[in-house]
Amino acid sequence: MQTATANGQFAIQSDAPARRHALAPILLGLAAPMLFFLIVDPRAATNASVILNVYMIALFIIATAAYLISVFETGEVTSVTIDKPAKTVIVERTGMLAKSATAYEFADIATVRVETHYDDDGYKTLMPVLVLTTRELVELPEGTSEADVAAMRALLNKSS
Repeated sequence: MQTATANGQFAIQSDAPARRHALAPILLGLAAPMLFFLIVDPRAATNASVILNVYMIALFIIATAAYLISVFETGEVTSVTIDKPAKTVIVERTGMLAKSATAYEFADIATVRVETHYDDDGYKTLMPVLVLTTRELVELPEGTSEADVAAMRALLNKSS
């Protein structure tokens, strides 16, 4: 889905349904057994310091693992916004545990194009991408059309 705004911005958002992040339910799920044991067995309150220490260590390990997962599993591109006055393109990714945004200067973008990919069975898939000057490819959101690519090229003053 494409949106153009009056202040010189252009945005493309994925048509895919919004993803929920899993970190909050995981942390709430870790707190539930502690509350359950404190309600069911009041004697657990006498050993609360031991239980809290074990929980704090477990939460530290899980939080560290969640951080590492969010760093290495960046997720898929869900939104691209072109800010013409600031001369930046903001690419937003949504992963399982986190959402991140990366800004690219217009000068760092070589072109915007649609590439053809073939899967193992020979089926053709068209993949719109931003090509950076370092030859790195940044995939555009699902549902980006040829018209969107042409509009992006025009805003970025890139041809081909």
